[in-house]
Amino acid sequence: MTTTCLSFVLVAIAAEPQPQPELMPPTPADWRFERIDFPLSFAPDIKYKGFEELRFAPGMFKPESDTYFTYVFAMKITDDVTLDAPARQSLLETYFRGLCRTVAKEKKFDIDTSKITAQVLADHTDAPPARHFRGAVESFDPFVTGKPLTLNLEMIVIDTSRTDHRIFAAISPKPTDSPIWKLLRTLKDQFKERCAQAPK
Repeated sequence: MTTTCLSFVLVAIAAEPQPQPELMPPTPADWRFERIDFPLSFAPDIKYKGFEELRFAPGMFKPESDTYFTYVFAMKITDDVTLDAPARQSLLETYFRGLCRTVAKEKKFDIDTSKITAQVLADHTDAPPARHFRGAVESFDPFVTGKPLTLNLEMIVIDTSRTDHRIFAAISPKPTDSPIWKLLRTLKDQFKERCAQAPK
């Protein structure tokens, strides 16, 4: 696969050796892997230190696919921060605005990133350090269509220490009762187990 303008943002280059995931649980073999260190090139306004790992479903860039724009990401943030509701909302909005702005410029789509908003609500009460959330991001597809896109989201935040915060998010425009969400929730549960087993 040839290198494209998108590779530094999302798409792993299959011909290159891939780093081993530290946070991300195993996914089906056709899900691509990417790791990006902070600061993220497409969202430098996110000032955290750490890194992000991503897995992309095979239909990520195919609007006709059952796994269109479906992916998961995991972040490890090593700052002494509190990831409360405003911080989570700001993180997601800054992330998707930066992504859409960067890719749309290259693809020559006219996208109003000020319209990108995120809503994240507590899903159920967990004993610390794990916290579950659900929500939606009103965003766009900056890669293929340039059109508005509502992305459903389920997230878990695990604070293993004051300077080790781990986030997992599953994202898809498919309704949350669609079959793909069974796999996405399995990955979320495996991420939680992986964090529990990691050396402190």
